[in-house]
Amino acid sequence: MTTKDYIESGLLELYVYGTLPEKEQAQVAADVAKDPELQAEVNAIEVSLLKLSKATSAGLSASVKKELLQKINQRATQSKPKVKIITSNYSYFGWAAAILLLGGILWLLKLNQDIQEELKVVSTELKSKEIQVANSTQKAQHLEDLLLQMAQPNTRKLTLPGNDLNAPNAAVAAFYDDEANELILDISRLPEAPEGMVYQAWSLTFEPLTPNSIGILANASSPDNKIFRLQDIPRSEGFGITLEPAGGSQSPNLEQLYALGTI
Repeated sequence: MTTKDYIESGLLELYVYGTLPEKEQAQVAADVAKDPELQAEVNAIEVSLLKLSKATSAGLSASVKKELLQKINQRATQSKPKVKIITSNYSYFGWAAAILLLGGILWLLKLNQDIQEELKVVSTELKSKEIQVANSTQKAQHLEDLLLQMAQPNTRKLTLPGNDLNAPNAAVAAFYDDEANELILDISRLPEAPEGMVYQAWSLTFEPLTPNSIGILANASSPDNKIFRLQDIPRSEGFGITLEPAGGSQSPNLEQLYALGTI
């Protein structure tokens, strides 16, 4: 059999798909290894197979099936009568079986990939929900601790009125425990701090007026937090809140005073 006859017989396609009997598969492999033209044809078939795999998902499209069947029929009609081709039907049914098998395998792979992607999405959503639940639990515990502290007999409730110039309608609720040196501030009634600015709390003593910073009222991990628990409060006669640049200031900007009250 000449190289041309070999190519037109359909044996190379069956060889690439691995559907030939073991002995015939080995013989074709040996013939291909000795003939560069056969090797080139095998490479071309493998490229076509790769394109076929890319075009197939849950099954072959009608256009791809039509193109493959036309190619098979064209190969069959090009065969010369003097060449006895005993594998024409075998080639056709081998192609059909291989295509169906490949389509099924690729469909299963696509289905498995879709399931894996869905599992990833569900897992991500589950982790997000777990984080939300953990954060809610943490916030609830924090609020409970604050309420317990506010209810202590030594805790005094104060009101820091809003400054007439900057926040005339605002007020800050304060809970001060001078024995534990702790202060709880609720700034929910203050205006929202502008971007790049933060509220800063000050401990005050008078005669002479001496301010000491006791904390920046901002929490990057919880921007909606409006209640702050400050500790290690020095001896104080009053408290004030000013608006300062992000990061806080060494001394208060009295022009940006938003709340002030005495004990």
